[in-house]
Amino acid sequence: MIRAALALCLMLSAGAALADQRLTGSVTYRDRIALPQDAVLVVELTAPDGRLLAEARVPSDGRQVPIPFSLEVPGEAVGILRAGLMLGAVAEWLGEPVVLDGAMGDLGEIGLVRHEAGVFPASYRCGDLPLRVGAAEGNVVLDTGRDWVVMAPVPAASGARYEVSGQAETYFWDRAGVAQVALDGVALPECRASLPPEARAYRGRGNEPFWSVEIASGQMVLRRLGMEDVILPVTESALTAEGALRVTAGDAVLRRKPAICRDSMTGMPYPETLAVAMGDQVLQGCGGLPEDLLRGAWRVESIAGDPVIADSRLTLGFGADGRVAGSGGCNRWFAGYDLTGEGLAIGQAGATMMACPEPIMAQEQRFFAALAQVTGFDIDGTGGLVLLAMERPILIMRAAQDRP
Repeated sequence: MIRAALALCLMLSAGAALADQRLTGSVTYRDRIALPQDAVLVVELTAPDGRLLAEARVPSDGRQVPIPFSLEVPGEAVGILRAGLMLGAVAEWLGEPVVLDGAMGDLGEIGLVRHEAGVFPASYRCGDLPLRVGAAEGNVVLDTGRDWVVMAPVPAASGARYEVSGQAETYFWDRAGVAQVALDGVALPECRASLPPEARAYRGRGNEPFWSVEIASGQMVLRRLGMEDVILPVTESALTAEGALRVTAGDAVLRRKPAICRDSMTGMPYPETLAVAMGDQVLQGCGGLPEDLLRGAWRVESIAGDPVIADSRLTLGFGADGRVAGSGGCNRWFAGYDLTGEGLAIGQAGATMMACPEPIMAQEQRFFAALAQVTGFDIDGTGGLVLLAMERPILIMRAAQDRP
């Protein structure tokens, strides 16, 4: 039902928009803890690809739970709704995600539980780009989803400002939960405190010898070929001044660093390099999930080696639900995708039926044909996404700040 509703929304985007509608509900928690005076209820509705569709912010102003909310929704409510109570940029209570498939009305009472912030306690949303912020030895570390950036404090007339040493064009400047951020001289849209990403198990792996590691629920589980599993309680997780994450569990130390790592057997790219030290043994491998490298909005630069037509706009965005969608330069399109340990495949694309100038239409058909040939992907040295057809580049694209 979600898939059908999403397809309908994409089709209607080329014509008349659906009228805005309203969702209502309330949040509560069972903890016998008074809600601070300056707590804010944040409710977010995001599309399957992570784009923010609607948001409500309700200052508590001294009220206690339950606290009601009302959310103005553009068109039909298709996506994931999350709610939480925040103090500044840190979520203190969070609710389970609610999947919406177009039904409107009152959602009733959403239960919240205490949130363990972890090493990146503060979360922001800069346009459609999520950003996490943590502290390390007096510095801050920004997790952009593609990299971790270490910044040192610098004097500021107000709020807290941090910069990369010797690079004033890369900075993070927070003033009461609203931040200005620039990366390599490119200013991001205004960053506002937002709900953190959903917690999930962390996994890593390596070859020669084959091994894997999983961290979840305060435990590290290390598996090695031909040996018994080792289960250890996590005692410390800390960011280092060099921009790495060090996790200590018993006599094992795991170090994560955001740098593209390719599996030595399959060539599949992973978002982090990983090392696990235990006794005299050091295991080297890759960490995180390959699908995290696909997330976000991408703008196509070339198709089978030919640059796209100037001023044309071909985009795609991979969602967490196995769907990919975007613009073909003329029509909105959508398809399913399948990512396995061996490669990436994109299903047949469906699209709206608008007519455009012949060169644009011809390019769009080449784009759809290229999508059907995809067998894998990689990340190039500039952070661009490269979709491969039998190990040869067929689509090259760059991260886009605008929605696909």
